[in-house]
Amino acid sequence: MPTIPRKLPNGSLKEWNANKPTLRMARGHLERVIRCAPASWQAAVRERLAPTAPPMLAAEKTVQEWLQEPPEWAQAWDMLQAVAQYEDRFGAAAMWNLDDHEICEMAKKLAGEADELDALAIGQGASLAERVDSIRLLVRCAGIVEDKPITGEPAIKRAQDAAWWRKRLRVHVARVVEGGNIGMGRVHVRLGGYISRDGLARRKAQVKRNAEALGRKLFRNEAGQVYTLRELAELGTANPIVRGGELMTRIRGAEEYADARAHVGLFLTLTLPSKFHPVKLGSGGRPIPNKKYRGATPRDGQAWLRSMWQRTRSALARKGVRMYGLRVAEPHHDATPHWHALIWVEDEASAQAVEDKVRHYWLSEDGDERGAAENRVNIKRMVRGGAAGYVAKYIAKSVGHLALAEHQDVVNGQQIAMDFGHTDQWDVREPAAGHQRVDAWASHWGIRQFQTIGMPSVTVWRELRRVSADQLELFAQEGDRATVRAFSACHRHGEIRADWRIFMEAMGGHALPRKQWHLRTAHRTPEAGEVNKYGEEVKVGRIVGLKPQRGRMCGRWLVSRRIAWAPVVDEVTIAAHAAHAADCTAAAGQAQGDGTATARAALPRAWTGFNNCTARITGELARELFPPSPHFKEDWCKPETVAQFRALRAMQSTEAWH
Repeated sequence: MPTIPRKLPNGSLKEWNANKPTLRMARGHLERVIRCAPASWQAAVRERLAPTAPPMLAAEKTVQEWLQEPPEWAQAWDMLQAVAQYEDRFGAAAMWNLDDHEICEMAKKLAGEADELDALAIGQGASLAERVDSIRLLVRCAGIVEDKPITGEPAIKRAQDAAWWRKRLRVHVARVVEGGNIGMGRVHVRLGGYISRDGLARRKAQVKRNAEALGRKLFRNEAGQVYTLRELAELGTANPIVRGGELMTRIRGAEEYADARAHVGLFLTLTLPSKFHPVKLGSGGRPIPNKKYRGATPRDGQAWLRSMWQRTRSALARKGVRMYGLRVAEPHHDATPHWHALIWVEDEASAQAVEDKVRHYWLSEDGDERGAAENRVNIKRMVRGGAAGYVAKYIAKSVGHLALAEHQDVVNGQQIAMDFGHTDQWDVREPAAGHQRVDAWASHWGIRQFQTIGMPSVTVWRELRRVSADQLELFAQEGDRATVRAFSACHRHGEIRADWRIFMEAMGGHALPRKQWHLRTAHRTPEAGEVNKYGEEVKVGRIVGLKPQRGRMCGRWLVSRRIAWAPVVDEVTIAAHAAHAADCTAAAGQAQGDGTATARAALPRAWTGFNNCTARITGELARELFPPSPHFKEDWCKPETVAQFRALRAMQSTEAWH
């Protein structure tokens, strides 16, 4: 198909007659663009580009209408330019509208091309810099955004890994196609809001795919217990109940910490200039395109908010203002992000400084547009004991109301009641709840939903909950009361819940530099020459515990990871075990995201007469059933078996030759 002309033919009359725009040419390009668009877009594209009224017959036109009507070539030219502008803006979204199978196939192909390209460069005696240049050219020709600078041998190995391409392609496809949906005005309150239907379906498929993958992977600990990764994930913050409960615990503790010190609390709502909004709401809530919109994505809007917040914090730090709290990022109905923040400061003067600086920076761009001064920044003084009420609905909106089932609070004498309608857990057959749409929005655009400000590390809190109590005896004997107090605050004691306020006090307070908190994570020292799978040097090992940064026990470790886990591989029954574990999980009510985790035995109950035989775990059963084979690593090291393999291979080669 020829490309759309961008210039009128300006040569001879013969050239003009041969190449002038015609309505037939324009309609051909229009139909091609509509066919290439995603199926869910086609009606909208036709409405956007096709003439709104059918052409009138010549006999129906008056002389005045004939005189006022532009010539046919001019009408065709206008249609061609409208189609060209659409392709410039949304052509990439139509081209990248791939399903996950197509993404996986493309990843394999690109990895193979990178391998061949590098092999060719090596064969031609190219230097490392030239090899990297060829890989950089391949990545950029593919149109993928680079997650890391393409430098050195690790970049070549990444490009040769289909898993790396698959990850980058999934991110690229999701953002480009969803950006096209937003630009087309297909994300607004009348269509569900926050995320397009295509994006929601993509996220549901991803969640289902991840759940199936976690259910297939088995890990065994040193005690011999075998679990699926899905069962283990249910015990951590991947579980929405755990994540939401932890957030509410931190907010409640920060509020109690602030109230005990008479700190001033502010609740901030921070929005973006109107040019970031693709859709406006007209009379009666009818969505209409925003003329000021220039194609910004939610990721661009989040970058603007982060930039202004960074300037605000720097200005306040220069004035000596110390603040702490939590900020929540959530979408407007048209996917444009905005922030809510709970902030505490030490006195009224600091609160005034926060208000002044926030308003100054948030109105520094397009601050004179209509409604900016009144609506872009909204700051309220928090009522004592009301922080949970301010933030609970935003946590429920982002995590799911099940997260607050056990964490409702009394605010101003009233119980917080959360009602969010449908509560399915990513069932593709059911309509999506609001928190699922918010989760899909954050996942597509890589937006961090919750971030604390000026409070101790939650990683230290989580690791301290893993530490065994016997390790604290020496700390108590040596008088390290802060560590003992922090440990006690992290755990539940009967009816007394874990207390973030006491943890903050034990860690040193609020708004401290990282090096001044009482505890910090301890990492295993990497072995000399240790590298990752791409050949990059491992500079920081895995977290293995905690260590105080001051006091008599400074530098002494508290070990939090005492049990080693290893993947269960090379076993005959791994597929059957995974399927059975998934069945047991479903039977116990452990659906994806419902958070229930019941106690279970070290190994699942038998489904055959010999399932509980230890040979199933050790691999001895497979060794009894099958003859010596190069597929068993034990046979690789036996000289007699290796000799048998070589003799057999030589005999097979001789027979093939004859």
